[in-house]
Amino acid sequence: MTLVMENLTRFERIECSRVTASGARYPKHTHEEYVISANLSGVERIWYNGRQQEVSSGEVTLYNPMTVQASEFCWEGAQFISVHLDGQQVRSILDQTTSINGLPTFQEGMIHDSALFRSILDLYGHLGSSGRDEALLVLFSELARFRTTPDTAGEQLRVAQLISFMKANLYEAIELEDLCAEANLSRFHLVRSFKTLKNLPPMQYFKQLRLIEARRRLRLGDAAARIAVDLGFFDQAHLSNAFRKVMGASPSSYSSMFGAVGLPTNSA
Repeated sequence: MTLVMENLTRFERIECSRVTASGARYPKHTHEEYVISANLSGVERIWYNGRQQEVSSGEVTLYNPMTVQASEFCWEGAQFISVHLDGQQVRSILDQTTSINGLPTFQEGMIHDSALFRSILDLYGHLGSSGRDEALLVLFSELARFRTTPDTAGEQLRVAQLISFMKANLYEAIELEDLCAEANLSRFHLVRSFKTLKNLPPMQYFKQLRLIEARRRLRLGDAAARIAVDLGFFDQAHLSNAFRKVMGASPSSYSSMFGAVGLPTNSA
């Protein structure tokens, strides 16, 4: 029987780790934090509040603070990513009507939801990168869909105005805080509202607008290296990698298909 925690990372009162288990079990226990986990492989049988469920690969488990829980893992082995979220931090970010114990409450147990599952994996994958903060906000955004206490945020994001702001500032060093100031929203509510309406977090959407502008300039014959600098990419290779993912061709290959001849184009 094995139960091994690997790669534990702590930041902003949050703990994130990868756990490998085989034929092992957690006895009845509880945590003061919210605990949300993504099952990467294998089967976990869970018990909480008198209920029993089976959790398979691609599914999520979620427990509110102080929920008594237990689980056991198959002998074939299981792996999962576990995230512990501080209760006061969750309350401050979600800005919700509080429950009887002063904290938001969420649907518990096994959750089959691909977007929530991916958000946990994305956070784990960005722990050591500049994308960590936005990945965390996306996780909170997905988590909020499973709340059982009412949401009193009520802000209506001016998405059209924000996109206009982005287009007007494609050549500026725009950060998430700049978008928050423009929309007069907190980082959490900005990311949550924008992703709900446009299916991408705001900074990822801004990157797509920049790629559209890069494509427009390539059609006009501008050099990829100059475009990369002007649009705030780290270097030409960074632009090339991002461009290839969207177009299936490098900027230079795309430009050569037009023979470097300026062509009329619709605005992005």
